[in-house]
Amino acid sequence: MVHKMQPRTLAIIITILPLLVSNAAYLLSAYEQNIPWCIPYLEGCTTISRAARSGNSIYLFRPTMIAYSLLLIWFWITTQHWLSQLYGHTTKTAHAITWLGITGAVFLIVYIDYLGTTGEVNRFMRRYGIMIFFTFTPLAQLLLLKQHYNILPLMMKNNPISLNVCRYQLIVLVLILIIGITSITLDVTQTKTDMSENIVEWNFSLLLNMYFLGLVFLWKNYRCQLKNWPTL
Repeated sequence: MVHKMQPRTLAIIITILPLLVSNAAYLLSAYEQNIPWCIPYLEGCTTISRAARSGNSIYLFRPTMIAYSLLLIWFWITTQHWLSQLYGHTTKTAHAITWLGITGAVFLIVYIDYLGTTGEVNRFMRRYGIMIFFTFTPLAQLLLLKQHYNILPLMMKNNPISLNVCRYQLIVLVLILIIGITSITLDVTQTKTDMSENIVEWNFSLLLNMYFLGLVFLWKNYRCQLKNWPTL
């Protein structure tokens, strides 16, 4: 018997889970009066890290986000399978996407593992863990979008790639780029504040996850056979 999985469910979880957990951690920390009440996406009163590690919120954030990171690794492996089905073979770009995504997810685990700990080494691991995740994941997303655009003209009938979804993901990536450029500009001009840096962090994280929403629609009818799993 050949077992088939529905990757769309995985894409839904990948999209929703981190948004629910990060906002729930903020609300719990604010309720426990460990951080101020605000709309962090607009007011930047705290960082995601501080909201996640304050009080009891760390017991919610850490295990759930480690599980999310593992699901993210599974997601990128599934993405390679998806591209292999589209192209009829595994491209070098598909391999690059997979390893960029997996590396980003592994360093997210590093960041989460050291969250709530003290010491210079631990701070270093948190800083570079989240930096690599926030760098490698958008790169993987960009390359995945490019693969979709490349094959779009070649798939005339029963095309699983929606141009509207590609445009949506492109808009998300452009907004991520604008936020990144804005952050660098504020840093170079020495006008960056804690508030502005926190706003960047919350919105960058939000957009990073909203990109995956596109896969929920692209994978509507996608099924993959576990016996045909690609080789990394």
